[in-house]
Amino acid sequence: MTKNEEHQKNSILFWITENKIKNENGNPIEFEDHRFMLDVYSDRTAVQVIRKGSQVGASTMEILRAFHAARFWGINQIYTLPTVDDVNEFVKSKVNRLVKVNPCILQGVSSKDVDSIEQKQIGKSFLFFKGTFTEKEAIMLTSDRNIHDELDKSKPEVVRDYTSRMGYSKIRSQHFFSTPTTPDFGVDKIFEESDQKYWRFNCPYCNLRQHMEWEKNVDEDRGIYVCQKCRKEITPRQINDLGSWEARYPGRTTSGYWISQMHCPWKSAADLIKEKKDADDDTYFYNFVLGLPYLSSEQKIPSSLFIRNLTDAKVDSSEDFNVMGIDTGMGSGKGNHVMIGNKRGIFWIGVLQDHEGVDRWKQTSDLIKFFDVRVIVIDGQPYTQEAFTLAKEFPYRVYLSWFKDDPKMLEVVRFFDEKEGKDAAFEDEVKVLSSRTRIMDETISSLRQGNIKFAVSPDHPAFKELIKHAQTMYARTVTDKLGQSKREWANTGPNDFWLSLIYWHIALKKRMKYEPNK
Repeated sequence: MTKNEEHQKNSILFWITENKIKNENGNPIEFEDHRFMLDVYSDRTAVQVIRKGSQVGASTMEILRAFHAARFWGINQIYTLPTVDDVNEFVKSKVNRLVKVNPCILQGVSSKDVDSIEQKQIGKSFLFFKGTFTEKEAIMLTSDRNIHDELDKSKPEVVRDYTSRMGYSKIRSQHFFSTPTTPDFGVDKIFEESDQKYWRFNCPYCNLRQHMEWEKNVDEDRGIYVCQKCRKEITPRQINDLGSWEARYPGRTTSGYWISQMHCPWKSAADLIKEKKDADDDTYFYNFVLGLPYLSSEQKIPSSLFIRNLTDAKVDSSEDFNVMGIDTGMGSGKGNHVMIGNKRGIFWIGVLQDHEGVDRWKQTSDLIKFFDVRVIVIDGQPYTQEAFTLAKEFPYRVYLSWFKDDPKMLEVVRFFDEKEGKDAAFEDEVKVLSSRTRIMDETISSLRQGNIKFAVSPDHPAFKELIKHAQTMYARTVTDKLGQSKREWANTGPNDFWLSLIYWHIALKKRMKYEPNK
């Protein structure tokens, strides 16, 4: 047998067809309806990403690829899902059933691991199944390939930790796949950095080369797929049979695929149109049907919130007690992002950088003195020591802020110097803790109600930057370590001015609490 023949015999497609491998439901895997998956099954690129809709066959493919790689390549692999509960359900309902209905897979699995949830030994290789919401999950395992299923619902820090488990591997392969959630996050972010392969086909009537796009290829009135140019009907079978994968950026090292339910021959245009009408919201349809990221208006902070709160009224800095919010600029690395104002409005926005021998902290001190700022809330990290030094210069006027929820979920903001009957060190007394999600929601609410005004020019560069930073924010739903869903604010880029506004708002709340009429 030649090396080429041996390679062909050991290929995953040959292995599946020769052994008539069935899916977890006991049905033979037929590639006639999955032609768009052939190249994905065979792809041996080290780093791969699939941005996908639901129920397109990706999980079954990854399980089969994992067993095939363990048997023929002898590699160790880690397969992750968001939570331990997800792992239990997935292994019981999919992995173990695939093993038991396929003799060629069963004979390779250690008898003690056939019903095991956490691992399968295949020859001398191991396939581990782990969650991502327990930091200890990644410890004491070694891996040649990590497979991350439902990436967008997984804990990013733990997913990164698993990479360290491949430190001694020569292969260092990673597969990421998930239904997407928001733009530039999770699977969408990795896909955007990949070669971005799309399933493209020629129209059988006008020969236009195209890939499926909902707005261009779906005639919702007629309930059919159509060519983007000639508008003649295109069947799901034609899309599947006449297409091939084409990379938008063929030089990139990460192999990326976008797989939508529009690519599935067993789903008609009428089926998807009905799903769109029946969906509770557009988010579900875009994420789970089209396999595309989506942000609804409720998930974003519109620029209009800032524009409509501009005021021509002069805000006299000497007539009211002024407060200041400072973010230390880790997002952009450009220095202290500062906002100064009072209950009548914010009148000073800018960035303080080390300049001509005067560092940002001396400039901050000078601003506090010049505007007689009474309450200053500053990001507690990473310049903790510099912030404490500023707090000692202005005792009980400067507070260091950290985001931490109240365990009792009663208070949004907690200033430590307001606690009675406790003798605390100065460093503790100048701390303020706030619920990140709730204080951001409160700030947005105040903007909506017109309670935060901006007494600056609409063309002010820092004001424009504030709007840009706010628009990197989006609300998302994540799963915590207990498997509970919760809403949180995340960002896709620099958000320093947005955070300085949050700290300014916290400072104003402190000032208004004790002198509401001044």
